[in-house]
Amino acid sequence: MARRAAAERPVTDVAPDATGRQRLADAMRRHPLALIWVGVVLYSTGSVFAAAADATGPTFSFWRLWIGVVVLGTATLAAVRFTGAAWPSLRTGVGRASWRYAGWAGVWFGVHQLAFFTAVQQTSVADVMLMNTLAPVLVALAATRLFGERPGWPFRAWTAVAIAGAAVIVLGASAGPEGNPAGMALALLNVACFTAFFLVSKQGRTSIGVLPFLLGTVVVAALTVSGYVVVAGEDVTVVTSRDLVFVTIVAIGPGAIGHVVMTWPLRWVAANLPPLMRLAQPLIAGFLAWILLGQAVTVWHLVGGTMTLLGVAGALLGGGGRRLRAGVLTRPGTPRRGRTNAAPRARPGPAPAGSPGRTPPRRRTRSRR
Repeated sequence: MARRAAAERPVTDVAPDATGRQRLADAMRRHPLALIWVGVVLYSTGSVFAAAADATGPTFSFWRLWIGVVVLGTATLAAVRFTGAAWPSLRTGVGRASWRYAGWAGVWFGVHQLAFFTAVQQTSVADVMLMNTLAPVLVALAATRLFGERPGWPFRAWTAVAIAGAAVIVLGASAGPEGNPAGMALALLNVACFTAFFLVSKQGRTSIGVLPFLLGTVVVAALTVSGYVVVAGEDVTVVTSRDLVFVTIVAIGPGAIGHVVMTWPLRWVAANLPPLMRLAQPLIAGFLAWILLGQAVTVWHLVGGTMTLLGVAGALLGGGGRRLRAGVLTRPGTPRRGRTNAAPRARPGPAPAGSPGRTPPRRRTRSRR
């Protein structure tokens, strides 16, 4: 009897953890913007720890990326071992395309890292952060062509309000932009490369898991930065134990967890939403710098923060934001005109004779006289 009962036991009783993981994944799919907000907060901590470190920009980026390779590599191997996740095979066309997405994302992310830290050294942080507010504009231009997203002018107007608020925070926290031409050019390159990294990540998430994708991205980005370090003759060994602690925190927090929670929902979230939500980063970073570093908070932070929050809330809660959150304009395989990939509506016509719910058509017979 015991053997018979064990044989008749359902499969769900054998592996309850799998069911729990499925329920967790379903809950995250229903609330993907919550994960993105967690990523925005984690991203905001990166600039605070980078400002507190004494290491140069390329040195900080070098150690952050290679520690990130170890962290994401361990997480990926654990996922393969305990959850049965599979690596994309290079023997198939889909697998090769998936790794190609990860490779290009790594190149764009590595160049973004170098351009960001070098721009900060040649100009001011205000210049770089001010240029970062252009990211929603660049994403909006590309998303219209790549994903068919057309949220409408009210969404764009509220986005402009949020961009203006972020600009007020950045300019109010400094003495003003320096305007160094080379630094401004690198700041613009930084925004363009991060935008390309984001768009490639969204495209790649349709065919590859988040951990293998991020591992491949970080490996290629680390190799890209290492190549720059060798060519530029940067001595990355000049780093203190205090800086290594900060680098490790950034590699685990915004570098690993932040990228996972920001990249995983991209398969279901419209491309216009994450850059809009990231406009709150200067406000969150300023608040964290006030708590952790003792940096002053001015009235411009309050004014700009209010504008940013109003702009983000107006864009997300408006008609265009609701359509984007519902996935109306961002179904996989969407044509350029914003149409979804739903099946074409069938034209109404007479049902076949004998079909249920409809009587067969009467035949007209000519009367013979």
